[in-house]
Amino acid sequence: MVRRHINDVKPRDLTSINIDYKQQGVGGDDSWGAWTHDEYRLREKTYNYSFRICPLKPGEKPVEKAKVIYQ
Repeated sequence: MVRRHINDVKPRDLTSINIDYKQQGVGGDDSWGAWTHDEYRLREKTYNYSFRICPLKPGEKPVEKAKVIYQ
């Protein structure tokens, strides 16, 4: 099912997270085919990517949790 408008999304018991590996952008100065500005283009051949998802305990502050460095 394609959801094109916010009212197409029905409330349900689900948490959905989209994690992007790479994102270059949608275009330059217009939506008619202009390239993304050079400084925002992804030109490398290899990228390293990782993420960690961990739950928050009741009362735990997300900002403080985000500052934790995991080894």
